[in-house]
Amino acid sequence: MVEVMKMLKNKYLKNFCVSKIYLLSFTTLVLTLSFALTTVSANDMSVSAGYGFAFLNPERKIYRLRDTKGLYDFYHVSLAKEHPIYNQISIVAEPFIVYQARPDDGLDFGFTISGKYYMTKNFYVHVGVGIAYTTYGFKEQGTHLPFILQGGIGYRWKRFFIEDRFKHYSNGGISRPNTSINSNIILIGVCI
Repeated sequence: MVEVMKMLKNKYLKNFCVSKIYLLSFTTLVLTLSFALTTVSANDMSVSAGYGFAFLNPERKIYRLRDTKGLYDFYHVSLAKEHPIYNQISIVAEPFIVYQARPDDGLDFGFTISGKYYMTKNFYVHVGVGIAYTTYGFKEQGTHLPFILQGGIGYRWKRFFIEDRFKHYSNGGISRPNTSINSNIILIGVCI
């Protein structure tokens, strides 16, 4: 009887936590998209494209993940809406799509919300969080729905910018395994 109670508790508690995460993810997606689509003006939208690769993972080899066989690299495309909130500080909503070139083909669809701080007129730093859906089954992640932590530095000249971004995928402990996936992305973009 005790074993049955433990099994039921684990099953329902796990489903309850997972459903709360899906509800939170859906709510964040709706809020991000509504933020990105409202009050569009010429100077606060940008399009960027870049190349990313595995970086700072536990095995200390560039382009390699811990458990996934082969090299890991990808191409990143995003549309971002930047909204100034105070002096040099802005909030950025950024839906993106990623094409994974190696170790196998795959797609990631996701979005991030970041805070951006302009240190000077041209240099900026940003830190953000987000969520993605990946079609590729990473051995490092027990789910196709990783959470994102990211940070980067960039330089903007007139309408153009270049940025170096560090991205961390994790499933937040909702399933096993939960080995992180770290990558570096070099982006080039234009404000439209």
